[in-house]
Amino acid sequence: MSLIQTHDRLQLPGSLRTQLHDFRRRVWSIKMIEAACGAVFGVVVPFLALFAFDRLGDSPAWLRGMLFALAVAGCATVPWAFHRWVWRNRRLEQLARLLSRKHPHVGDQLLGVIELVENDAEQARSRTLCEAAIEQVAHDSRKRDFRDAVPNPRHRLWSALAAVPTLVTLGLAILYPAATANAWTRLLAPWQNIPRFTFAAFEPLPERLVVAHGEPFSFTARLASNSLSRPGQGTVQLGVQQPVTAALRDGRYEFDLPSQIDTGRLEVRIGDFRRSVNVEPKLRPELTSIAALVTLPDYLGLPEKQTKDVRGGVLTLVNGSRVELTATASRNLAGGAVDGASRPPRGASLTSPEFVVDGIRRVEFQWTDEFGLAGKEPFALTMTGRDDEAPSLIVEDLPRRKVVLESEVLSFKIRARDDFGVKAVGIEWKGIENPVVTSPAEGERLLSAGGNNQESLDLTGTFSAKSLGIEPQPVNVRVYVEDYFPGRARVYSPPHTFYVLTAEQHAIWITDQMSKWHHQALEVRDRELQLFETNKQLRELSRDELDRPETRRRIENQSAAERANGRRLSNLTAFGEELVRQAMRNPEIGVGHLEKWAEMMQILKDISANRMPSVADLLKAASQAPAVADNQPAKKNPMAGQVRSSADGKASKPDDKPPEPKPAVPQIVDSESSQQPKAKQTGDEEPPEPSKGQPTLRLPVTTVMGNGSGKNQACATTEEKVDEAIKQQQDLLAEFEKIADELNRVLANLEGSTLLKRLKAASRLQYKIGGRISDQLKETFGVTPTLVAEKPLKVIQEMSEQESKASLDVSFIMDDMQGYFERRRFVKFKTVLDEMRQSDVIGSLRQLGDDLSKENGMSLAQTEYWSDTLDRWAEDLVDPAKGGT
Repeated sequence: MSLIQTHDRLQLPGSLRTQLHDFRRRVWSIKMIEAACGAVFGVVVPFLALFAFDRLGDSPAWLRGMLFALAVAGCATVPWAFHRWVWRNRRLEQLARLLSRKHPHVGDQLLGVIELVENDAEQARSRTLCEAAIEQVAHDSRKRDFRDAVPNPRHRLWSALAAVPTLVTLGLAILYPAATANAWTRLLAPWQNIPRFTFAAFEPLPERLVVAHGEPFSFTARLASNSLSRPGQGTVQLGVQQPVTAALRDGRYEFDLPSQIDTGRLEVRIGDFRRSVNVEPKLRPELTSIAALVTLPDYLGLPEKQTKDVRGGVLTLVNGSRVELTATASRNLAGGAVDGASRPPRGASLTSPEFVVDGIRRVEFQWTDEFGLAGKEPFALTMTGRDDEAPSLIVEDLPRRKVVLESEVLSFKIRARDDFGVKAVGIEWKGIENPVVTSPAEGERLLSAGGNNQESLDLTGTFSAKSLGIEPQPVNVRVYVEDYFPGRARVYSPPHTFYVLTAEQHAIWITDQMSKWHHQALEVRDRELQLFETNKQLRELSRDELDRPETRRRIENQSAAERANGRRLSNLTAFGEELVRQAMRNPEIGVGHLEKWAEMMQILKDISANRMPSVADLLKAASQAPAVADNQPAKKNPMAGQVRSSADGKASKPDDKPPEPKPAVPQIVDSESSQQPKAKQTGDEEPPEPSKGQPTLRLPVTTVMGNGSGKNQACATTEEKVDEAIKQQQDLLAEFEKIADELNRVLANLEGSTLLKRLKAASRLQYKIGGRISDQLKETFGVTPTLVAEKPLKVIQEMSEQESKASLDVSFIMDDMQGYFERRRFVKFKTVLDEMRQSDVIGSLRQLGDDLSKENGMSLAQTEYWSDTLDRWAEDLVDPAKGGT
């Protein structure tokens, strides 16, 4: 083997150089294989560890970070091995040193010749010797196998260590590619929150579960459709509480958990699935308010919307109203429904669609808050539609039946109510059908207008026949009220019947009423006379007869009758005062009559209020007076029984004469003693008056001994009270007689005055008829009745009817004058009455009515004549009637 010379430098033999290069290649290969296998092992093993850990649970980030660090460290062995075994063993001297580890002799020789070749200083040595030395080393090296000089070759071990996990990894990738990819992803990016793959795949679970505070709740985990595993049961555990298991049913696990009041963590373990859920108890959302925005029907004229609080669950509205309900919860809502239909909430409010109220309807609210909690139970609201009620009307101080003057003004109060506004209040009148009245009055007048917002209307109304244009006649008056409901009829008060009279008619009516009142007063007086006579009969009884129970009952009945008669007189007096008040409104009635009548009413009022009750009280006391016996029974009369009193009898005066003896009658005596002190004897007491009646045998009566007074107490009490009652009754009857006489005179004057006024009214009527006839003469005088125009003919017919009525009125006046004359015997009335009969005024007026349509001119003269004649007859009656002026 020859040395290669290059530029005259020593060179290593080619064979030695090739041998060293082969050794270097082998070292590089083995060590890089070891590094690569170590890197594979360092990466695959952390992967498998993570894959395994992920099957047990969700590997935390720190663990994944450690495994990632191990993988990085495993991969770092490759550059480290490259630096150590490739970079540091690239030159020949480096390879010689590496060989010296295994073959020190050869390695040292190689290192020497390499230095000899490469060192410039060594080139100066003997060339031959150097070449011989190099050749010798080359020769010795050919005998050596440098392949076994690789330090610690473990490439087979590392290959096996890398191959096994790699094969496992490949198997996992083939069998479970998704799980493998997930593990690689989680390993290579430990800083990212990558969910781990589980064979038991579930639909996403919330990170936070809000449950109802203090209420049991359920937790549901649903398997995903791509789940590779379907465990038979799963387990959850909340904090340190007992685990709760649930079996797989219909692809889901439903866990029933106890109530919670504190926040905790729910650990879910189902197969290889592990998840932690924060459980946060919260109070259920409650409704804080329920408001109804109401729009009333258009006919009410109230366009403004009304807000009503309906937390009570009941809402009553008029039919036809439109309402929108708004429920406000205690926190923001995520969803809601009204009557099962989903409604989007706005913040914490849930609004229903607009309803039209008609009858009864139930509305149900359901809501879910932003945490998924629903209300404990739905809120149910009952809406009730009601009809628009008719308005109500109350009329006060307006009598149901009354006689009024045509000029009289009646004031009354009206209270009108309507739930949706009073429209108007008025008064309506209509004349009552009456043959005397030719044209019944009819009309109405608005008293007050209401308003849409005026639910109540209180006002004062007035009724005046004259101001309303109502002629004297009986009329029915009703107050009405209207509301805004379309087509609804008016609501009326009960009818009030008023008899509208002129002053003359009213005076006649007052006189007639006073006459009736007078008759009733006389009946009261007659009843009092009867009671008075009965009381006198009772007083005539003996003392023993007065003590009888039946007599006491009679006296008590007399007291009750006296009291009843007093009440009757009291009611009669009140009616009389009312008549006076009504008469005072009539200027045609003399003031003098009314003053006298009022004075009589005051006296009668005192009699009924004080004097008659006093008589009744005395009679009541007499009927209840106790029976008290003398100290000793009467002498000379045989008796049986017991006398238990030890007190002495009453002392007699020295000059007392014994009473005349009477036939002795046996007596049965039961006399009790008394502990009361005896009265002192003054000597002035009068002995009791002996009874004039014959003694009789009676049943035993228990008596109590008196106090020794001079008079028998039982007889004194009863008799004295009856005597006092009779005395007072006699006085009030005398007073009653005086009043009756005075009332007779007043009534007579009123009747006379009334007859005068009635004749005057008849006279004015004739004058009025004559005036109407005069107005029609231009169109009716000398014209055949069949040719008279319709309007004048109608007036003539009305006047004919008036004349017929006038003849009837005059007939009544003559009848009343006849009756008045028979009672009072005033010559003036007789004279006038005879003159009226002689002139045949009734027949003449009736004939006048028949001739009106035929002889207008003559009829006019006749009406003027009878007007003057009736007025003259009235003047002739002035003297008897002047008492009231």
